[in-house]
Amino acid sequence: MRSRDWRGFHLGSVYFGGGTPSLLTPRAVQEILDAIKAEFAIDSNLEVTLEANPGTIDQAKCEDFIRAGINRLSLGIQALDDGRLHFLGRIHDHAEGVEALRIARNAAGEVKVSTDLMIGTPGESVQSWDRELDALLSYKPDGISFYSLTLEEGTQLAERAEKGENVYLPAETTVDLLLHIGDRLKEAGYCHYEVSNWALTGSESRHNLHYWHRGKYLGLGPSAHSFDGKKRRWNLAILTAYRKALGAGQLPPSESETLSRDEVRSEWVYLSLRLGEGLDYAEYEREFGEAPGYWKVMFEKISRMGLGDFDGRRFKPNDRGLLLADEIAARVLG
Repeated sequence: MRSRDWRGFHLGSVYFGGGTPSLLTPRAVQEILDAIKAEFAIDSNLEVTLEANPGTIDQAKCEDFIRAGINRLSLGIQALDDGRLHFLGRIHDHAEGVEALRIARNAAGEVKVSTDLMIGTPGESVQSWDRELDALLSYKPDGISFYSLTLEEGTQLAERAEKGENVYLPAETTVDLLLHIGDRLKEAGYCHYEVSNWALTGSESRHNLHYWHRGKYLGLGPSAHSFDGKKRRWNLAILTAYRKALGAGQLPPSESETLSRDEVRSEWVYLSLRLGEGLDYAEYEREFGEAPGYWKVMFEKISRMGLGDFDGRRFKPNDRGLLLADEIAARVLG
């Protein structure tokens, strides 16, 4: 996808990922944003997110990034417990995580704060999560994401698992903890807008929602992904080749796939069922024609199982239903 393919593209969010404060300067962010604004139509309330790991930002740097155009900080807290952080192999500790929250909340300027947390490690309990939530919610982050522990090949955790060490909580225990966490967050005024994501009303991540609504996006840099509605393209993770291609005025090395109509439909259904707003018949019919007749029976049955609400035209999963979004999508898609 060349730049001309994106002319007229209306931009609502920009995301600097990869723990970027250790790699980017505020000046570089400003220059990148200036170049983007010169190329694309920009929303008046453009959301610009900077991903940061605790320990990579201080008060002055945080405020410099905000002046450069950042208005949302995504902090990779992972845990607010030293034992869990050590188990996960994180280089920061509880105190540094709390300090990152303090810095972000005390920064001058308008900025939203999101946090990522990991769940599913051995030893977690309702009591331990209540302690972590008490610490986290005292800073009232705008968004909170929960990700279940997964093992990546070649990591220390994967090697420990191969040696027979227990590195997971049982799935049913993780589900019970997520439901308890959900109750705590609702009491604190948060809405469950996507499987892994909670937010104060009106503070949902535009970047995340754009993905779940299958919006177009353009990724820049090695490993970055782009999507034009039908075709996905991803740059290969080779920095030297990426820089060499750009220096020669060429597109970086990449691979791509073009989705069939049935793949687009399946993806639309799957992603809709990951959202708190659920699957709307009217939206489906605008995209793909009449909804399958068996859906009514299926959604009524799923609702009776206590996994959501169906009014005949929209199915909205509840907290438990969102945790089972993949299973519900598999049934709906047959």
